[in-house]
Amino acid sequence: MTGSAATGVGHRHRPGPGAAAPADRLLGGSAFALSAQARRLEARGVDVVRLEVGQPDLPGPPAAVAAATRELAGGHAGYTDPAGDPLVREQVAAHYAARLARPVAAEQVLLLPGSNLALWFTLLGVLAPGDEVLVPDPGFPPYAELVRLAGGTPVGYPLRPEHGHVPDPAEVRALVTARTRVLVVNSPHNPTGSVWPRDCLAELAGLARRHGLHTVTDEAYRELAEPGLETPLYPADERTVVMDSLSKSHSMCGWRIGIAIVPPAAVRRFTDLLVNTNCCMPSFVQRAIPAALAAGGHVARARAEYAHRRALLVDGLSAVPRVRVTRPRGGLYVLADVRDSGLDDRRLAGLLLHEAHVATAPGSLFGAHGAGHLRLSLTLPPPRLTEGVARLRTRLEDL
Repeated sequence: MTGSAATGVGHRHRPGPGAAAPADRLLGGSAFALSAQARRLEARGVDVVRLEVGQPDLPGPPAAVAAATRELAGGHAGYTDPAGDPLVREQVAAHYAARLARPVAAEQVLLLPGSNLALWFTLLGVLAPGDEVLVPDPGFPPYAELVRLAGGTPVGYPLRPEHGHVPDPAEVRALVTARTRVLVVNSPHNPTGSVWPRDCLAELAGLARRHGLHTVTDEAYRELAEPGLETPLYPADERTVVMDSLSKSHSMCGWRIGIAIVPPAAVRRFTDLLVNTNCCMPSFVQRAIPAALAAGGHVARARAEYAHRRALLVDGLSAVPRVRVTRPRGGLYVLADVRDSGLDDRRLAGLLLHEAHVATAPGSLFGAHGAGHLRLSLTLPPPRLTEGVARLRTRLEDL
């Protein structure tokens, strides 16, 4: 992919003397820093209700665990093709052809050690210094960070509470410039839990086509929409990269299973990047992927459990003074509006952690439009969620 075509890597300008190193472009904020603080409190014996990071507490599919164990026991721990084991890619392609309701060739499937690489490799192939990428705001922090690392400029398009945290395509259109190269889409959305309707996605796809933009659509939470709720697909074209993961939907964060569905013209470039970065995903992990994808009943039970927790958390927060909640329709989070508290969201998160012993993620970590909010995760059993809300309410009533 280049700025004008879907193959090859764009030219880079050599930085002058004293120019900042690429890693210096990162802002560096994340919920993991708050997790470190929470762990230090727990090491001192403090009971902390951990709502800051979206790491599922539910078990992963037993069939996937058994498959990986068999592969390791059988000595299958060597290299595979950089893009992934061909037989596994065939099975993954069949799964996604059914899920995306369109043909997917095995050659278009790349197995990655973490889904963020799908965005990273797209950016490396598309961006020249100063090019712009449209990212949701609030949004998953690595979107903007990877754009900066690639030498580009992230441009946030707002997800406003009054619109149900669904983007207004007219607002997105107004942000397109001659330097815009990529549009990032994420539904169900992190951190708001919004599910973007079909007409919104169709308008965004039309916008991308008219302006010749590449699209990366992050599908990590697609399996975790409300039971029975339609989750429309982004209308993919020859410039669309599907970025997916089994971390959230299958409770497999530590397995680092990333899946990319890429246009045929981009396969060689992605594979070259894999050869020169990660080589390949661990072979025994790859061979457990088909078993995980076949665990539909396991995922359905997780979806129902998260729906129960979502309702519990939203109802509890709605009764807390100085807190407003837009009900999410999917994902693993609730984004609570705490602007009426009178405190900066980072300061409030610190106060809740150290005084109420509830760990939350400040909304400003997710972009300018996340400021004044706290993200709370659904990844604890209901009694712990209830305890967290009770502690939060007590502390806010004392403000």
